[in-house]
Order: sequence, then structure tokens, then C-alpha cells
Amino acid sequence: MTARRVLIFLGSLLILAGSAAENIRLFLPEKIYAVPGVEMNVYFNNIVTVINPANYVFDVDCPKGRNDLKRWRFTPAPEDAGTYKWSIRIYNMEGEVARGETQLIVLPADAGKGKNLSLLMIGASQTQNGYYPDRVVELMSRPGNPAFRTVGTRGARQGKHEGYGGWRWGCFFTRKGGKMMDGQDPRRPVGYRSPFLFPGKNGALEFDLQRYFDKYNGGNIPDVVSFQLGINDFFLADDSSIARMTEESLKNMEKLIGEFRKLKKVPRIMIFQHIPGAGQDGFGRNYRCGRTSWQYRKNLDHYNRALLKKGKEMKLTVVPVYINIDTEKNYPTVEEPVNIGNSRTVIRQDNGVHPAPAGYYQMGDTLYCWLKALLAEK
Repeated sequence: MTARRVLIFLGSLLILAGSAAENIRLFLPEKIYAVPGVEMNVYFNNIVTVINPANYVFDVDCPKGRNDLKRWRFTPAPEDAGTYKWSIRIYNMEGEVARGETQLIVLPADAGKGKNLSLLMIGASQTQNGYYPDRVVELMSRPGNPAFRTVGTRGARQGKHEGYGGWRWGCFFTRKGGKMMDGQDPRRPVGYRSPFLFPGKNGALEFDLQRYFDKYNGGNIPDVVSFQLGINDFFLADDSSIARMTEESLKNMEKLIGEFRKLKKVPRIMIFQHIPGAGQDGFGRNYRCGRTSWQYRKNLDHYNRALLKKGKEMKLTVVPVYINIDTEKNYPTVEEPVNIGNSRTVIRQDNGVHPAPAGYYQMGDTLYCWLKALLAEK
């Protein structure tokens, strides 16, 4: 007897429901931007929400790049500039269970040459660490790029930013305690004051973006503002609370971005879709029994989909940072005994949601490619 199969279309994605299907959620961006000389990847684990992606075969069809076991990868050359169809079919032992397609767009290597570009990067701890802002500065220093500079009060190396560990979308309105920046323990970001709050006429702190730019950027509003916020809004959610916490988060996102849209010059707004975390060893190291990597992954899928929908409604540029990070090799690790009484050692992941520098650099690579896409529009 032949089992009945049902085709379910979700935008550019096709899920096959029936005997060969499982509860697999495929999530592709609408575009993949790439720039000559910068490796771009789609890690298969990052585009499906399943407990064990090793149970599936991922079959990519694209005239560029190569299909490895766990990723598609491509480092374009200048002559690769153009637009290409990128599609994927996913199989289990019984047959095809999902498929989807998107566009690979290889940008001109010199997009933005001779122009000027300023960028304010706002975010939580993944921005506070400074590695992806530094990577963007490094890439923008290559030939064929605009005169580039970053805006911000934080950043110990090249890339200035406004990154604060543990902060949510709403914190930039509410964090009023402690010194604003200097002299604070970086392990206690709650002590920081929002850089956008200033004393008003009656002495109370007021949100004032123009005053921030007057003080820290000569009154100039940056061309682009990027946001890496939301991870702390959904991190502690579970299946029963993720919808409510996401809704609250997106309301605060709309409020904060709305303030930037009131400026005399409205910058281009980019929002990050968040990156997957490490495996359970990384979560166990940080959160003991308080959080599983699987719950985080389910929360992430819900939030990133809602973020994309809201971003479209608000006409924002949604950057799919999640596709281009190696969650197996580019998270911190520690060497430790197999167990007590066994002198052999193993390498285990050491952090749940904060990548090693190489992972942050991949985040920077994605942001760089999307900035080049904006430059190519002008």
C-alpha cells in the first residue's frame, strides 16, 4: 500500500508531510550575499530545527561552491559576481522530507569604492566582546571599499560599538544606574547606564539620540545602525512562554528603532537573526542543569522567524547571521579528564552562546557582505 504524501508550501520552502516526513523545520534566508575573497557558508545544522541533523542527507544544487558533509561553502573570485539559484533537498532513510531555495548573490568586489560609510553597532554580549565589529573594520580596510568608520563609546580594539552583556531591546530605555562606561566591572553590565540617556531639564534621565550623536559623533547620524539584540529576551523562555516573550521583545524593538526613525536623517537599519548555540556540553558548562541546547534551539527558531516577519513589516534589513557560523568548531573548548579516575582527556565545548574568535569573525563576514550589498544599491 502506498502511503499518502502531502505537499505543504511555506514561501520558498516545501515540506513533505507523510510517511517519509518528520518534524523538520527548514529555515532559509531569502538571499545569501557573498563578496570575493570572503568565505560564505551555509551550515546545515543551522537551517533545520531537529534533534540530530546527522540523521539527514543535505543535497545542495548551486553552480557555485561545494556541498560538504555539514555545510555548503564558497569563497568567490571577482569574476563570480552575479546572481545564482541556490536550492537544497533534505532526505532521511525513507526519502525526501524537505526542500527550499534561495538566491546566491555575489557582489562586485569594489562595491562602495570611493564612498563614505559610517556604522553604529548596537547589541548584547556578542557585540560587547568586540570581535565581529573588529572583523568588519578589518574587511572594510581591504581595497575596493569605502572610507569606513564605526561609531560608539565602547570597543577596546578597532571597532567601536554599543554592546552590553545581558541587555535586551528595552534596556536602552531603562538602564539608569551606575557610571555609564568607565570604571565598571565588565562582568556586571547591569551597572551601566544606557548611552542614550541624558539628564533633562528637571534632572531626570531622558532618552535623546541626537544628544548622543552630538556628544560622540560631532552631531552626525551614521549611515547604518545594526542591532544584535533579542537573545536575552528569549533565552529563558520555554515552549509555554516563547510566544509571549517574543511578542514583548518585538514591541521593544519597534520602540527603539522608532526613535532612530525620528532623527533628522534616518539611518539604514539592520537587525541580526541570532546564531545557534553550542552543543549541550557548552550549555552544561555555563548553565549546569538550568538550560538545554535543544530548548535554546527551539526558542531561536521561533524568535528568528518572528523577527523576519516583523522586520519585513517595518521595512528593515534582516541579516541572516545564523547561517554562517560553525557551531561545532568555532565555539570555545576546554581539555578535561574523561571522568574521575580516567587519566585520558577529551575536548569539550566551554560556552553555550558566545563563540570563539573564529565564530565571531564569521558573524563579521556576514555583516560585511550585507553592508556591501547596501553599498551596491547606491
